[in-house]
Amino acid sequence: MQALRRRPSRQTVEMPVIDIHNHFFPREWPDLSARYGTPNWPSIKHTEPGKAEIMVGDRFFRHIHSACWDPHVRLERMDRDGIDMQVLSATPVLFAYDRPAQHALDCAQLFNDAALELCAQGNDRLKSLCQVPLQDVDAACKELSRCRRAGHLGVQIGNHVGEKNLDDPGIVTFLHHCANEDAAVLVHPWDMLGQSRMPKYMMPWTVGMPAETQLGIVAMILGGAFDKLPRNLRICFAHGGGSFAFLLGRLENAWRHHPAAHGVCELPPTQYLDRFYVDSAVFDRRALKFLVETMGAERVMLGSDYPFPLGEHCVGELIRSSDLPQQTKSRLLGENAREFLDLHEPAAAQTVNSVKAAGPIQPQGHQLTYSSYLRVPELLELQRPQSSPQHHDELLFIIVHQTYELWFKELLHDIDAVVANLRDAGKNPESRDEVYEAARLLRRCTEITRVLVEQFTILETMLPTHFLAFRGKLEPASGFQSEQFRELEFLCGLKDEKMLRYHRPTPEAYAQLERRLKEPSLHDVFFEALRAMGKLQVLEGASQREHFDARARAVLSLYRDERSNRDWIDVCERLTEFDELVVGWRLRHIQLVERVIGVRMGTGGSAGSSYLKLTLDKKFFPELWEARTLLTQ
Repeated sequence: MQALRRRPSRQTVEMPVIDIHNHFFPREWPDLSARYGTPNWPSIKHTEPGKAEIMVGDRFFRHIHSACWDPHVRLERMDRDGIDMQVLSATPVLFAYDRPAQHALDCAQLFNDAALELCAQGNDRLKSLCQVPLQDVDAACKELSRCRRAGHLGVQIGNHVGEKNLDDPGIVTFLHHCANEDAAVLVHPWDMLGQSRMPKYMMPWTVGMPAETQLGIVAMILGGAFDKLPRNLRICFAHGGGSFAFLLGRLENAWRHHPAAHGVCELPPTQYLDRFYVDSAVFDRRALKFLVETMGAERVMLGSDYPFPLGEHCVGELIRSSDLPQQTKSRLLGENAREFLDLHEPAAAQTVNSVKAAGPIQPQGHQLTYSSYLRVPELLELQRPQSSPQHHDELLFIIVHQTYELWFKELLHDIDAVVANLRDAGKNPESRDEVYEAARLLRRCTEITRVLVEQFTILETMLPTHFLAFRGKLEPASGFQSEQFRELEFLCGLKDEKMLRYHRPTPEAYAQLERRLKEPSLHDVFFEALRAMGKLQVLEGASQREHFDARARAVLSLYRDERSNRDWIDVCERLTEFDELVVGWRLRHIQLVERVIGVRMGTGGSAGSSYLKLTLDKKFFPELWEARTLLTQ
């Protein structure tokens, strides 16, 4: 990213200053009431040059000025206040969560595209968060994906949809999609509670907004949303998190002394402070200091609510004038925002009359490079040996196992797609496209697994004495705890609820494995597709063995009519090969363990190679193997 802030007296380069909470309105937009045939949509009425009023139907809503729609005015104010970048989001009156989903989607698309048009005129100093029709989870996910491809950094959502709080399963599903899309999420209060009791003095904004924001955070904690969502979800609550930090002690006390206040979360409320960010819009130095002490200096970011009257009038002044340490100020003013927004290249502030030095042209932050695309600097920082002094072979051990985890991630990605294709094939047995695609992806899975087996050869270059030199530093961690490998087992159909207990120390992994345990597996959808084709028939009340035999006979029927079932036989062969390679991986794992540590206990307390030997009989698709026996009969 490129910052254009210039100050005559500046001679040194500073870290970027990024305002993550501010709003915009376009200069104009279509008559939404006429467009959708329903009343009381927001509209804009220009009253004089540079000034306008926002109306909701015939009701006055807010005075605004040209900084909302004119990028030049905004950039001038940013220069005045020393702001390198602003991340714009729509005003919540545009959310339309109470409207028909199709209308809300169309409205979101109008304003999302308008935001990008405004940012395109901002000299790379203006970025945007989109809005989505959150009342329709599927539509919201699709619009977020569209907006991420178009250039939005993330999404702004309200803290509730009607009576649904942020722990609602549909909203949790959307937040999971945000994590998958690597999209930052800003939660903004709206449609404040208790408005009938607060008709005067702007109390919905001064009282209702902080209460709504606290309600959103508490709902996510006590409702178990954070336990279900991955840790890579980047979510921020506006207005300093509302009342949350200041009433956290009350919440914690209730959680510890009243079972009814536990909700369904797995940890005390204070243990979730590292799962979300808040902005700095608290307008009081003492409040800001307390907020930083409560949340931590890594969890607070500059947010101004610019350019509205209840926002910060000189953006960043509260942080700059506080008595916080300079390092903390730097984090609040920009460093935390770079992490939250996933901006890896710093916005280098330029000084007036600076002349570009001769030399190689360096790519700006908005220009993609090999290194920035693959995040090579971050990747190479992830190998952190524990031995001291560092033992030479520990780096190899870490890299090989991190590589395993990356390949496990790709296997999960591909097998999820195989499951989706086989599910679609079951719904439409006449279609062959999905069967072909499933076989194609399964071939990739077999080749990846072949690579995983061969990686043991690299580890075998390590002498047993060299491994033992740093093995003690691995306690109590163990490869037995690989969450992704366990997830692969569950996804393929090898489900064992007892294995969940080994993953309780990592709540988000535990929740993911619980979800996999309940979802249809690859094994399930494969045989369900054969049932839909009429190949699999099981009498009601059949025993477990009879079910197994029926599935094996269904596979047998495919092979006995090769001309009609070539595509399905290809899927069967790929599944069998994948199964075979996974068993081979288990065998090589056993051989490596015995070669390096003999029959010792594993680092995590497992039985080492003796336990691993018990896994050799585990197959994902035993019916495919049984069908081969039946072919000889």
